[in-house]
Amino acid sequence: MKSHVAYEKEYGNLLWLTNGISEAAVALDYGLRIVIFRCIGMENMLYRQPDDLSDALTTEKGWRIYGGHRFWTSPESDDSYYPDNEPVEYTVDDNSALFTQKTDSWTGFKKQLRLSFCDNGDLKVEHILENRGDRRVKAALWGITTLKAGGVAEIPCKGEAGGYSPNRAVALWSDSALGDERLSFKGDTVIGRHIPRENKLKIGVYTPQGKISAKNLGQRLEITFESHPMENCADNGSNAELFLDKHIMELETLGELKEMEPGETATHTEYWHIAPLKV
Repeated sequence: MKSHVAYEKEYGNLLWLTNGISEAAVALDYGLRIVIFRCIGMENMLYRQPDDLSDALTTEKGWRIYGGHRFWTSPESDDSYYPDNEPVEYTVDDNSALFTQKTDSWTGFKKQLRLSFCDNGDLKVEHILENRGDRRVKAALWGITTLKAGGVAEIPCKGEAGGYSPNRAVALWSDSALGDERLSFKGDTVIGRHIPRENKLKIGVYTPQGKISAKNLGQRLEITFESHPMENCADNGSNAELFLDKHIMELETLGELKEMEPGETATHTEYWHIAPLKV
């Protein structure tokens, strides 16, 4: 893995990481945010918020989406929108880079991202959460990857055969409808297409395969993760979620929903595989 720091006008100071096939860049002036991910020589798949904030993805208390990949905890609440606008600390060695956010004063969470490249070329993204508060909390680690407009996402959700109890789940948020033109189902796969619309669409599913992917800009990004039992998942049994609005598409993965004592640490790991689309 090679790394270097460079200033980019659109993003500020970035730490760049590459294995010679793909490259990622993490913001150092704010975050935690992975703001660039792409095959070398191709376009960044991740969304970047416009400087004028015209996408309205902000809050009155100072949070802004920035774009790229962020690290939250589920269930979602007002506390999810902690203004992570301060610089992050980082360390780099030959094999990985570790990024640390200032402890969230709203929740008492300390969040870290550790990035490294696997032997097969995938980017390993470890989300590390420490409960630095003074009370036990119930949370699931939540990775949210914000992509540029125009793509197509897929979530496979084939369940095991047999049994008397349901082993798959679909969750729908209040502004969403199963008849939305952006949403379709093919066999055991949920498909979301980014079509600019004013109304928002969010759907959660349980994927035993632990997989979610998107195609756009001549590339395919696939994110895989450990799939915990459905009864241990947040959001009515969801471990993968898809969000669409006028500007963005978000691929979301969730770790196990569990009680965390003060001082306890939990980890949720994603593996990102990116490749050019075959013509």
